[in-house]
Amino acid sequence: MPIIFIEPGILAVHTQVLDTASHQHALQQLTLPTGSAHLSTPTTDGIRSYRDTALVLKENVPHQLTMHSGWVILIEPTSQVGLQVSAMLAGRETRSLNIPHVPNEFSPLTTLLGLFNLRYQQQTHQYDPRISQLLKQLDQCLAGPCIKPEHWLAKDIAQQLNLSQSRFLHLFKENMGLPWRAYLLWRRLICAITALKAGHSATQAAYMAGFSDSAHLSRTFKKHFGITLQKLTTLNNR
Repeated sequence: MPIIFIEPGILAVHTQVLDTASHQHALQQLTLPTGSAHLSTPTTDGIRSYRDTALVLKENVPHQLTMHSGWVILIEPTSQVGLQVSAMLAGRETRSLNIPHVPNEFSPLTTLLGLFNLRYQQQTHQYDPRISQLLKQLDQCLAGPCIKPEHWLAKDIAQQLNLSQSRFLHLFKENMGLPWRAYLLWRRLICAITALKAGHSATQAAYMAGFSDSAHLSRTFKKHFGITLQKLTTLNNR
């Protein structure tokens, strides 16, 4: 089960024999090798290399990773966990940590993040009724046969909920721990992954998640996660 966790804001993957070309993505990255690993990043003086070490990587930093086995955890920078990662980095692009024992692939996400002194708690509290109403609507649209909008505009959602736009955006982040636009993008990408796993084509998955076509979905996925949608679903089906 290489993909052990995905929800808006966090994707955690335990994988075998990962070898990537140099790339970058919009998410912060935690790397926890359980076997040999080599991650390199370009610097003004050349290449900085890290071997067999846990590493925290800032978003949008070009890097190349070869790992025999281990964890890759991608985090939305604007999430509650992402803000903790930013504080840990304190302006740096990378930070290596000495973690003597890395749990296996069946370890819970709280344990993994705890190794980095990051606090994570799934949303289990009661949401504001207006946010609950919006989440139910979003669940129905992303999972059902309705026409998927390419953009859910905050001003339209706010009007629907009888809130000002600024109040809606504040209330949503307060309840969900993630800004509205970032949350919506994660939900749409998760919707596409779910559709592909269910046997739909890339074009159908793109439509179901509100993208204009499969190329639009592929570009967005690669920019966000740093790997192709096909690669991620292949990992998930191993």
